[in-house]
Amino acid sequence: MSGEKRKRESKTTELRVSSYTEDPAVVVGSFFKGLSVPSDMEFDLYKHKKNDEFVIHGENERLDYNGETVEDDNNDYVVALYDPLNKSVDLYKSPLVLSKVTAKSKRSFKGPSIRQAGVRNVTQRNALGEAFGTKKAKAAITNLEKNRIDADKLQEMELDIVDSVKETTQDLPTRKQMEDTVTHDRPTPIANVEATNVEDIYELYNIIPKREWSYLRVNSLFTEEDPKQRLELLPYDKSIYVSKHLAPLISSNNTEKLQLLYYASLLFGVYENRRVKDKQTLMLKLQNKPSEILVDGILERFTIPRASQFGKSKDRSFVIDPHHEDKLLCYLLAIIFHIDNFMVELPPLAHELNMKPTRLVSLCKALGAIIKSATVAQAEAFGIPKVSASTYKVATLKVPFKLPEMSKRVRKGGR
Repeated sequence: MSGEKRKRESKTTELRVSSYTEDPAVVVGSFFKGLSVPSDMEFDLYKHKKNDEFVIHGENERLDYNGETVEDDNNDYVVALYDPLNKSVDLYKSPLVLSKVTAKSKRSFKGPSIRQAGVRNVTQRNALGEAFGTKKAKAAITNLEKNRIDADKLQEMELDIVDSVKETTQDLPTRKQMEDTVTHDRPTPIANVEATNVEDIYELYNIIPKREWSYLRVNSLFTEEDPKQRLELLPYDKSIYVSKHLAPLISSNNTEKLQLLYYASLLFGVYENRRVKDKQTLMLKLQNKPSEILVDGILERFTIPRASQFGKSKDRSFVIDPHHEDKLLCYLLAIIFHIDNFMVELPPLAHELNMKPTRLVSLCKALGAIIKSATVAQAEAFGIPKVSASTYKVATLKVPFKLPEMSKRVRKGGR
């Protein structure tokens, strides 16, 4: 053999990702450490009809295996299916199912209480208990009879009970009042559920009050020829979305959409500076470009006022809590739907807002939008690779429109 050492051959293999499936196709079951599941064990998997929640169940002669998904974005898995011929993998998003093992002897059954059809058997049983039962059994029967409700006496009290209920519930809100409260709590603009045109679902005056439209001054944008100086005329000139849409809207001479873009620029700027605590600082961050009327309207709708040290309008103190932050984003999305003809690309918008795509999807669903993966034709129009179309989400507003139900789930952090 030669005195030279043989170089170790590299065993690294390059793999190509041929596809990625966002919708759950398999699940990952997680049991406690040290568990050995028999190889012949069979499991049944159940999926919720409306969401990606799963339940798994398996059993043998002695043990029950049960598990369910837990909503946590940090616990999603991806399963890879390897193709040795093409040296490629297919990726499948797989939710985590947290599972446990219990003994069948300790099963707990929960079901409705069974009401007896008659009292004859009860009467006979009590008679036997009084004749042959122990002292404890006889005492139990006596207590039961003492505590039995007399139906005849209850009928006499019926009118008194009805009057008492009416008196107690007279101050409760009506159904109309409760519906108005739910509508007020929604983070979205007021929607027209009877709209026959998609433009009328979220009317412009329900997004931007009519009195503020006259302060959306865009004439200088038409006259300014330098693209950089034109962008600087907007309240917030660092938005990628705004800069991308500015030139096409000016070329089309669409004043109304240009006004919407101006207001969208302002909302982008407020969202970027949402940690600011007073109006004067916010105006400085926006370089005093927008009218104070517009800023006052935003502070009125999307912030919670705080006690100001000075009490002056220019020093108005505020805070944007999570609910009002969602509200600001929903109004911004409603404007973007109008600008983009009611079909919005979500990945670049989520990237610009620096939030998880799942949160942006939830906000669009709150507006009643339909979320789907991009088609091949849409991928070509958006300028993205065709292989990325399945994971590239697009939100669309359509008619007939159905107002989504209010979600009781707590909003997850987006940053």
